[in-house]
Amino acid sequence: MSHRRGSTPIFDGGVLLLLAGLGLLFGIGRNEVRRFERAAAAEIASKLTGPNKKVVVRSELNGPIDGPLGNLKSATIRASHFESDGLPLFTEPERSKRGVLQTLNLILDDFTLCGLRVEHLEASIPDCRFDYDLAIKKRQIRLSQSGIGTGRVRLREQDLEAYIPKKLAEVRRVSLKLDRGYAFVEGFGEFLVVQTQFEVIAKLAIADKSKIVLTDAKVFFDGRSADEYSKKAILDALNPVIDLDKDLKLHGAVELERLELDRGILEAWGTTKIPVRPLE
Repeated sequence: MSHRRGSTPIFDGGVLLLLAGLGLLFGIGRNEVRRFERAAAAEIASKLTGPNKKVVVRSELNGPIDGPLGNLKSATIRASHFESDGLPLFTEPERSKRGVLQTLNLILDDFTLCGLRVEHLEASIPDCRFDYDLAIKKRQIRLSQSGIGTGRVRLREQDLEAYIPKKLAEVRRVSLKLDRGYAFVEGFGEFLVVQTQFEVIAKLAIADKSKIVLTDAKVFFDGRSADEYSKKAILDALNPVIDLDKDLKLHGAVELERLELDRGILEAWGTTKIPVRPLE
């Protein structure tokens, strides 16, 4: 539609001023979010070790109407090349739930947790809340609520192989192969009062949603089939191969549902959450 000279302009000065103001507000909000992201990444990194550690936090706003940091569509924490003696992130339910975080994404690569190197871990956790006032005033992230999401972890056989002697004092030397659903374990150990070369061929299974155990096992001592008593002794020593809560201090953050092992890789899937901070 054309407009004659002297007719009312499509945008009068007040509307233009309002649009400019909204643009400025959105810009201020976005700048505040970026400052918060940098501060959050620095705080998480301070809880990790390693000379090459890297942490990046990125978030997505729902829009300027919600205000800076008030209602986040998502936040993604990417970290790599670090070591940690347990989780660096917990929920604190006593804190304010004013801040809304619809989805928290974790993408972690090449890190060591309580002595076990992990190739890759990813999780997507919905329905989170955080202390909004603390985020605004001090740019600190303190989650007050976590929903239940899904996750996946990938481990290499050589990293599990290196971890087993750290965890099990009975095992002096070990080699591990993962292929076509089976674990092939060979080594030398001291079990009860016996020192022996051993071999175990077994499947890996989930126990109590938090443990990975050897099952359906064939056991050999010095090349000969072990009797039931000796078989039980070595399996009791080796199991669980990994206890997520006791060994890795995950405090219920992951509940395992499915395992696959093939071509040197163990992958596991399950439900994930950010657990409540344990009492000191």
